[in-house]
Amino acid sequence: MKSGGVVGEPPAAESSAVEVLQAALGRVFSAAVLHVRHAESVVCEKALGTYTPGGLPVDNGAIFDLASLTKLFVSTALLVLFDRRAFSLDDALAGVIPEFGGPNPRRGAVTFRQLLTHTSGLPAHVDFRDEPGREAIIARVCAMPLAYTPGTRVVYSDLGFMLAGEALMRLSGLPLQDAVRTLVLEPLDASSVGYKPPRQLHERIVATEDDAWRGLLRGQVHDENCWAMGAVSGHAGLFGCASDVAQLGRLYRGAGAVGPSRILLRATANAAIREQACAEDERRGLGWALKSGDHLSCGAKFSWDSFGHTGYTGTSLWVDPQRALIVALLTNRVQLTRDPEPIRALRAAVNDAVVKDIESAAGNGA
Repeated sequence: MKSGGVVGEPPAAESSAVEVLQAALGRVFSAAVLHVRHAESVVCEKALGTYTPGGLPVDNGAIFDLASLTKLFVSTALLVLFDRRAFSLDDALAGVIPEFGGPNPRRGAVTFRQLLTHTSGLPAHVDFRDEPGREAIIARVCAMPLAYTPGTRVVYSDLGFMLAGEALMRLSGLPLQDAVRTLVLEPLDASSVGYKPPRQLHERIVATEDDAWRGLLRGQVHDENCWAMGAVSGHAGLFGCASDVAQLGRLYRGAGAVGPSRILLRATANAAIREQACAEDERRGLGWALKSGDHLSCGAKFSWDSFGHTGYTGTSLWVDPQRALIVALLTNRVQLTRDPEPIRALRAAVNDAVVKDIESAAGNGA
């Protein structure tokens, strides 16, 4: 694997994308790993920064708190069960989580499709840090008044994916971490990805943030609601390295298969990355965000068919199927600032630079 440049460059050269990252080191993040695949080749892999402030240099196998990239793994696990006919996308969620329906007919009609497209009517976020564990938080979410009529808006909702994780547990009959592992992570061979990383892995984990509430977070989930749920949830909680995150991109770019391993039916994988909902300049697949303009973190150069996701801690995965391109960028941007604009601009700049590198390499005959 190359440590810096793209295919066709001399080994000492750095790609434009790496130069963008180097300029942001110490300003937007203190640690990052960029992993780029073009077709079936790793064309750029670069680690920058240190595992802890003043600590050892990060390497390409560094593990980060993936934050909301967790949603992609959970939605994929649900789609595996969909392929096994455990449920239908237009089934009511209340059929699996009866307490969510209650007496309100609008709630009782909310479907799995609406849950996975962020059109369920649930609000975006509620602070549950004071609730005593997962069951109490799920009960609160199930009793939460809807913020809008389901299906009429796209409102990105952590609460919806808390319920997605709960539904995955009930449908599979497994604890959430076991369901995600057996249905997705093991078939993907994404061995670094998991909830609640054991102590022996902590030296491979990048410190996420020096939190005034809990101290230096290294191996402890950053998301407060996930932490209150025991560090395992459908909306956050997974840790992993960039190359394993890219495996998920390979799965969907490969129409449900990675190499000889088929994880999703072709029709299901393709449906997940097609528009299922659109409102207010936001397009959604099943779990995935779809490009809806150059303002998104995928940048201006990714094609209209691109799909991806981001995580609050500074993580992102974007796939451009027209270019056979996968870009996994993991950072710990909250170590320096929670302001969303610097990381949004950086992601777009990196993705634009990756396309520039790929096009330059092609022009040079690589």
